[in-house]
Amino acid sequence: MKIWHQSMTELHDLGAYKTSLETHAKKILGEAVDVEVHGMPKGAYHGHSPTAALSNAFAHHRILDPILDNAVRAEQQGFDAFIVGSYSEPFIRELRSSVDIPVVSITEATLLVSCSIGRLSAPIANDPGIAWIVRQSVESHGLSQRVITPRAIEPALNEPEMAEAFANPAILIGYFQAAARRAIAEGADVIIPAEGVLSEFLYNNHINMIDDVPVLDSFGVVWTYAQMMVNLRTNLGLSVSRKMHYQRNDPELITALLRK
Repeated sequence: MKIWHQSMTELHDLGAYKTSLETHAKKILGEAVDVEVHGMPKGAYHGHSPTAALSNAFAHHRILDPILDNAVRAEQQGFDAFIVGSYSEPFIRELRSSVDIPVVSITEATLLVSCSIGRLSAPIANDPGIAWIVRQSVESHGLSQRVITPRAIEPALNEPEMAEAFANPAILIGYFQAAARRAIAEGADVIIPAEGVLSEFLYNNHINMIDDVPVLDSFGVVWTYAQMMVNLRTNLGLSVSRKMHYQRNDPELITALLRK
């Protein structure tokens, strides 16, 4: 099984993060599944961090547009699933409308799994702008009644700042625990680290429970969810609906519209 994991960061400057993801995936899925981690092209953010850029709707669409082509190419190259590995969750409808392989969102997967282990989940992001994006996704998935309003750690941190915390983890762990305990006091049964670098940081520091409340390994969940969706497609013939929301009448048109 081959899974294309699409990160929304420029991984050339976050080599330790990319290596951590690859090692993490191998530990979760073993040798039977190959997870290829792909990032955004160098310079995609014009010197800004993804956190700083993606809260702006125009920048969000213009910068992340290449992942539409990546999903189609992943299918053409024989990948079995395409993962949207970012809580910015871009283009889910467009992606599922363009390919037959499962398109799995880290946001959707972690929200749905949380519904199976607790009544109320609390996404915690690295920045208020990202928390706002997650809130829009929660509403779009119809899960507002199962989710406490997404929030951010205080103070907010961008991706490079969180990457630096890998070498000195205590401060960021404290920020996250404080935000989690505020959510738990409001009734949260499950804590979702709602940003990629933040989630991987917590996994590396073995933060999987706070005051008897589970903290999801967000990447572990989405990789396992993608594996499940591939197995459902292979063994049960379960595939994306082609009526209404993910309608696609002409697959050849998708290929014709690929950017060269």
